[in-house]
Amino acid sequence: MKQPQFLLIALTLVSCNTTKTTLTLDEVFSNRFEHKMISSGNNFPDFNVKKDSLDLFLVALSQDIDVKQFQDKAGWTDKKLNDNGTFLESKNWLIKDEVLRPTIFVATDAQGMSLFEYAMPIALEISGSIQENLSSLKKLYSTTEVSKMHSFNDFSFFILSNVLLDNWQINNVEREFLMTKERPERHRKHYYFAIMENVTYPREGFGIYGNQYKRLNNSSTLSIYGNNRNVAAQKLKENKVFLDSIVKNVPKLSQLDYIKMDSLAGYFKPKLLKILTKNSKYIKTVFEKTGYNKSISFNEFFIWWYHFIYTSATNMLSDSGVLTLPDDGNFYYTFEH
Repeated sequence: MKQPQFLLIALTLVSCNTTKTTLTLDEVFSNRFEHKMISSGNNFPDFNVKKDSLDLFLVALSQDIDVKQFQDKAGWTDKKLNDNGTFLESKNWLIKDEVLRPTIFVATDAQGMSLFEYAMPIALEISGSIQENLSSLKKLYSTTEVSKMHSFNDFSFFILSNVLLDNWQINNVEREFLMTKERPERHRKHYYFAIMENVTYPREGFGIYGNQYKRLNNSSTLSIYGNNRNVAAQKLKENKVFLDSIVKNVPKLSQLDYIKMDSLAGYFKPKLLKILTKNSKYIKTVFEKTGYNKSISFNEFFIWWYHFIYTSATNMLSDSGVLTLPDDGNFYYTFEH
């Protein structure tokens, strides 16, 4: 890829504007939204986010919809409005300044599409770096036990997306790019939370790839990496034959192989951090131009935008034939504890 072409793309994207308000009040109540969280252990909300339409209230605020109009639509009394606002503020989900603003990440479909556009220059660099290091990555994979049973191509989606960019890497991005040891504190818990519009259900919003786990017993866990986990979760819950077939036939990572994935992620970590650091100014510009700087922290914004970035990089690698996406959008595997 020629450098001048990349610079032209970056400059073009920095100059574009996102739509400030993309949803009407009726659309807030009728459209589908899904909740996402980045956490570990017992760090999660201690309240029902959907109760009393609290999540929709935050979406409406993010769209600059008049509070009184939302109150009337939701059927809230003045006391209910005040109580809910105070409650969300106490949980560090809302700030009361000149206007009410959510402190969690909210993305409508239009905002998400804009974030993908802004992600393109960084995703291009990431996908390019992965391709440049493909030979070394294949050699590292060949040292695993599972490589004796499954080719690199079989594992390409899992390795190049989940291991290099997501599950095995995101903590490194937090600690060494964002330079933070803890996630945002909310009611003595530490987690990131997002509400995203989903116009592609049952596929996950924006097609973002992520992980889902189902503990099978005391020694093994089934994991799903992909962007069609809603369908998979339903089938695993309702169809025991499907569950048994998946557990029997999917790749199995030993404890040693699971640890070796850290080596693969570690190999690519300095290259990824170099790309992100190099683009720090651009990243902060996007933070401001999208308007997220008015309510949420930079870390809260970036960690969710990073999901758009690595999803875009993954799709680029697929388009170039470097990795193979599963037919149903999900990669299944088990690992030993």
